[in-house]
Amino acid sequence: MTVHTTRSTLTAAVSLLVLGLAGCSSTQGGEPEPNTGRQTISAASDPLHIDQPKNLAGLTAPCQLLTPQQLQELGAGASEQDKSEWGQAACRWRNQQLAIKVSPDTVQGQGLDYTAKIYGDGSGNPNAQVSGYPAVHGGVNDLRCNVFVGVSDKQVLSVSFTTGSEGRSNPEYADPCAMADKVAGLVLSNLPPA
Repeated sequence: MTVHTTRSTLTAAVSLLVLGLAGCSSTQGGEPEPNTGRQTISAASDPLHIDQPKNLAGLTAPCQLLTPQQLQELGAGASEQDKSEWGQAACRWRNQQLAIKVSPDTVQGQGLDYTAKIYGDGSGNPNAQVSGYPAVHGGVNDLRCNVFVGVSDKQVLSVSFTTGSEGRSNPEYADPCAMADKVAGLVLSNLPPA
């Protein structure tokens, strides 16, 4: 009788322990899901998740993000070293037709989260796409547009396009966000996978 009571008590205790653990963690495929700080959203439904990340971290010269052929196609001027708002090296090309600034962000580690909350669609999601990558347009007016493209979950490519004084008659520059997206797409085509 004592063995049976002890066995019943042990079985009940193990059952409670298993139920308690099951209530504390969710699993997928037998592995506990890590707490990322985001709401639990599958990667497929998270608009900020990057399925095929690119690598900006290995860059040492942002002025080489566009090839000479691409710069000629864009009608860009000579390159100038610059700095981004977050202190990282950037590059600028400008002439009387246009100004382009390309700024990689590999230091802040926020991906598009912060930018999407400020400039996104109102719900913290991207409001654009560039070559299949989530993007956010910000600082938009008749002559200027910034596009921020998530190239990985933590890295962002920022491209600014501004129409110059002699570029206002160019119909291609009538939509500065389309031009910013075009430049960002060219840069993306040059980036290696992560």
